[in-house]
Amino acid sequence: MTRLHRLLLVTCGLMVIGAGCSSRPERLYRRAEAFLAQGQFEMAAEEYRRLVREHPRSELADDALYKLAYVNAEELGRPSAALLQYRAIIDRYPSSPYVDDAMMRVMAIQRKVLRDPAAVRQTWDEMRERFGDRRGLCARGLLEVAQAHFENEDYQRAAEVARELIESYGDQVRQSAQAALLRARAIERRGAEPAEVEELYEQVIAQYPDTHSAAMAKRSIGWIYYGKREEQEQQQAEVMRQRSRVIEGVPAHSDGNGQMMQALAALRSLLTQRGEARPLEHIAALSGTVFVMVFDPQRPNLARSVLDDSPFEIVANLLGFAHNTWSGSNPETAFETVHHALLQGHPVLVRYGSPARWIVVTGYEMAGPRVHLMPPNRRDYETAGRETFMARWREGSASGSGVAGSEPFHQFSLGTRLNTPTEEQILKAVVLRAALIMQQTSMGGAPAGAAAWEATAAWLENCTDPDAEALRSQVVTWARDGLSPQLAVAQKGTPLLTRTENLHPELENAGERFAELLREARLAVRKVEEAADDSAQDVEAEEPQDPALKWEAAAAQARYVAALHARLAEQFATAAAHLN
Repeated sequence: MTRLHRLLLVTCGLMVIGAGCSSRPERLYRRAEAFLAQGQFEMAAEEYRRLVREHPRSELADDALYKLAYVNAEELGRPSAALLQYRAIIDRYPSSPYVDDAMMRVMAIQRKVLRDPAAVRQTWDEMRERFGDRRGLCARGLLEVAQAHFENEDYQRAAEVARELIESYGDQVRQSAQAALLRARAIERRGAEPAEVEELYEQVIAQYPDTHSAAMAKRSIGWIYYGKREEQEQQQAEVMRQRSRVIEGVPAHSDGNGQMMQALAALRSLLTQRGEARPLEHIAALSGTVFVMVFDPQRPNLARSVLDDSPFEIVANLLGFAHNTWSGSNPETAFETVHHALLQGHPVLVRYGSPARWIVVTGYEMAGPRVHLMPPNRRDYETAGRETFMARWREGSASGSGVAGSEPFHQFSLGTRLNTPTEEQILKAVVLRAALIMQQTSMGGAPAGAAAWEATAAWLENCTDPDAEALRSQVVTWARDGLSPQLAVAQKGTPLLTRTENLHPELENAGERFAELLREARLAVRKVEEAADDSAQDVEAEEPQDPALKWEAAAAQARYVAALHARLAEQFATAAAHLN
């Protein structure tokens, strides 16, 4: 997750632009947002500061104060100022949606900059008092306390706080795993006997087997410890190598519409095999890809790869599945990891062949040896020799693993189902994803959301210049190769949004309003195409038209879409604030 991603959780500035208001707080906020988007952080900070100072009762004051603190901490290197400003949010605006995150950031500064564990603990006590029912947040905060003691070399107190977290928030698996690992390290630093330390690391591995903390515990134990069990592990490995398994009942999947949808179609096959049969449209909405809008004419395919996490992991988490993800440059280790997943009864997704497509690996037979797999658009399995399989896997992932990341030999499989969310919980998750993504103003280093449409409009206005042929060519390519395919993907979000309409008044006709946004966006594409066609006409035609008028019309349509996007994002944010 990028820093700007965390910052712009609720972009009220886009709301202001969309609504066309012109009060002084809104003008100050608009200028600050513009400076922030341009990377002029000092000027952005000054405008946010003026808004807070001159209009402390404005509805935008807490938003501006939060962003002022963020800019000071992350962009201007002023953590002390940021600490005071985050603290001011907590004290002055106790009902602000930013209070919980402000507390976490206060604790981070107290730990990393002030190195004051007592202050971190005091802030956490306040957090627990205010948000005691939000167990995940409180667990994260208490982990900050433990880390503060550890970094101050107070290992006894660090171990005590880590135990307190595990006992009080054992249902928060990720934080409990991190606390267990930190406790083991703290006890190791205190000079405990190796046997005691090894036992603690083993407990992390046994109790939290599918976590990053378990992997780090294995690394901490080291190969010396595992050498003690070499004979036993060699016997176990030999048994696994001699075992073959072919998993039945994995359904076929389509080639999808573009890289992202093909990947999600393959994921749908895994989910269906595990009993979670959902339409591809639902999976696309849960991943968040249907809500992405970015503008970068130099990178027309950017929208396919700007989500902060793998879409496989996002969907698996929302549907309650543990998952196993691995990538790296060692092909032998990569294959052994796939083999292990298959032995556990888990089909595996890999990016395969040329052109690269996501396939489902369904089995491995030692005799041969043969790999069983399901490519897209097939009704039955096919097999490949191990060497052929590895060559085509290498071919498909040599330049990265597409939507799953930049490393080769990426693989993904579903693990244990930890919980089964209700339909209402799934619909709420879609609303939260929509609010989170549609309000962002930057993704992948490019303007996003309503800001992307505003940037599109500005670019189209520059296309009115007769000498701007290069600009026109770039934006036409982007509209054809980037925007049009993304709008086709986005259309798949409409059915699930329609089902959210009873969750909150702000979601009334949500599906229809989202469909309207897409219709107007497609109209913007057509206007770009019409402007491009007019620009290419013979200027000596009988009744030549001024191409600049068509480009201005396209720009006006883009600004209209920006307003629709901002308004819809605001409505999702309002609903999300009540549903979260």
